Amino acid sequence: MKQGLYIFGFFFIIMGLSACFDEPDYAAEPVITGIEDFYFVDVPSGFDTLVVRVNFQDGDGNLGLTAREEEFFGQYKLPLPTDENGELIRYDPSQGPFNCNDYAFPAGNNPLVINGDTITDTVRVERNPLVRNFELTIFTREEGGEYQAVDFGDPSICRAPLGGRFPPLKDDFSNTKPLEGTIQFSAPSLVFRPLFRNDSLKLGVVIRDRTGNESNMFITNSFALNDITRLAE
Repeated sequence: MKQGLYIFGFFFIIMGLSACFDEPDYAAEPVITGIEDFYFVDVPSGFDTLVVRVNFQDGDGNLGLTAREEEFFGQYKLPLPTDENGELIRYDPSQGPFNCNDYAFPAGNNPLVINGDTITDTVRVERNPLVRNFELTIFTREEGGEYQAVDFGDPSICRAPLGGRFPPLKDDFSNTKPLEGTIQFSAPSLVFRPLFRNDSLKLGVVIRDRTGNESNMFITNSFALNDITRLAE
């Protein structure tokens, strides 16, 4: 399978975070209350970067993951899907169109290593949404005027959904006081412009707490990359 050219890197900055002294009655599920800012940094000789800054509220403040928390870390749900004989399900064109969300395959000469097992074939998987606690959806305007989410599992792109994880927002999660603040997400890429050019786009943002509760999806108004471009300093 041909791998897409997307290259993503992520980092998260927690800004203006505060425990709420008046104990407001926020929901236990996180809520995105607004997108404070979003912009595209044009770097002539390097990675362009999409930056999104969202405001949130969370009733028990259980937000954030470390890099190595086992139950969240794996890209795929375990055990991997198997057939009636208990064998891994290899890709077969008769099973339907290939989609990179549904299958994993070795990159170049490097085999897949999943849960300590080395796999050299393209196999059926179920992706683990909890590996990311910040997820960004890009919508593009279709000919009829409707906006459709970009499928990163499409073979022409072939990447996991756009997102990553921000670190724990408190040292002690036995402290269940609510939190509110701002999270900044940055996604560098070489190919935002080649893929989206002058397309009319929207961004949707979702965050998840440590128990998997998902926030509302907050969606921006429409824009083109040129509308939100800032030159690198």
